[in-house]
Amino acid sequence: MKIYLTKHTKERMALRKITKDMIKSSIFAPDEVGYGYFGRSIAFKKFRNGVVKIIYLKEKDKHIIISAIWHKKNKKL
Repeated sequence: MKIYLTKHTKERMALRKITKDMIKSSIFAPDEVGYGYFGRSIAFKKFRNGVVKIIYLKEKDKHIIISAIWHKKNKKL
């Protein structure tokens, strides 16, 4: 499966210091998965410095990443 990053995602990654490897790990080996608005999926993955939340759309042979966020530190997974 291919991963496509939107312009918004690239901006947020730079601002929040989230790497493409972190996004791949979150999508393909999430700790938890949820569902958002408009058919979007949400993947959560724990890392040393917190939990990353990835919002994405699944299509036939690709994942379109909409945003990458550091999830609130006080929330449990």
